[in-house]
Amino acid sequence: MIIKYFDEFNGQWLDITGTTGTTLQFNDASGWVGVPSKVIRGNISQGGNDAPTMNILENTTGATLTTNISYSGCYYIDSDISIFTDNTMFITIGNSQAKNGDYKYFINYDSATRVYLFTYDGASFSNNILNNTSFEIKIY
Repeated sequence: MIIKYFDEFNGQWLDITGTTGTTLQFNDASGWVGVPSKVIRGNISQGGNDAPTMNILENTTGATLTTNISYSGCYYIDSDISIFTDNTMFITIGNSQAKNGDYKYFINYDSATRVYLFTYDGASFSNNILNNTSFEIKIY
């Protein structure tokens, strides 16, 4: 794939090269280049004292993911291969079917094969907050 953009500073058209599924990044030596990323997208739900269930819609990592519960409001997502990275991983999580209240979610890196997912109800870590909640993990 080649994309053209106009560089107003130099007054010329330049090429951006990359492949489908890459993210564009500016490199001082090469200009705009495609940087391959891997992505996991889906929905996650959790009820009672059970581990969350994931409905994976897209997974370009080649990994198989499993979930477990550590304690109320704290879960972990394990990968069968090393895919998670510290400082080069972008995570988005949000509720597609929002409940009433001050609910918050966040995911923390633990290791190359594990991330932690926390749910908070405004007062404490709590279960029964994830309800078909969308998430995306991009790994560079």
